Amino acid sequence: MLFHFSKSYLMFVFMRFFAKSQEIFGTDLADDFNIELSENGYKSVKLKCNANHMNVDIEMNKIFNGLIYTRGSFYDKKFPCFLDSINSENKTIFSLRFSLRECNTKKDKDKYLNTLVLQHDRELIMPGDAAFTLECDFRKFRETTDTLIIVEKYVTSSIGLTNADPAKELSDALPLIRSDSNTVYLTPDNYKKKKDEL
Repeated sequence: MLFHFSKSYLMFVFMRFFAKSQEIFGTDLADDFNIELSENGYKSVKLKCNANHMNVDIEMNKIFNGLIYTRGSFYDKKFPCFLDSINSENKTIFSLRFSLRECNTKKDKDKYLNTLVLQHDRELIMPGDAAFTLECDFRKFRETTDTLIIVEKYVTSSIGLTNADPAKELSDALPLIRSDSNTVYLTPDNYKKKKDEL
């Protein structure tokens, strides 16, 4: 059966569809879509600061099918700064190791800083994603007079929860958990204890 429609009727249908799509897709979601700090979804994050690199081990609460990367490495998607969990055999434990001179690691005097992002969606940062500030401080190493130097002995490490949304202010970050050794662990309990103390 063949249907014949007038041009005016087809134009009417098109205009209705266009108006409805503008209504649906033309809305600004910025006010309704707010990404906050996420203390959930991960079991632990371990940072180990070595003489020339950072090791980060992440253990998730459940199977993770997202992306793990250092901030600024999302579009490059290059190893060692980017890990796609689809390529991992284990879906709950992940490791990244990168040099202090790569993966957008920033140097501030004797400190090396980076931000690690756990992103569940393949394209967008969404509520529930997490990010961690990573810090390796070599100040004690510079100040030592020890002649038998083992660099890791003089490095202090810190890790803290920050906002996964790069547009958010750094003031949204929670205080860093510090260690006088080159290894520090972060769990959601670290912040629960701090909140209980307040």
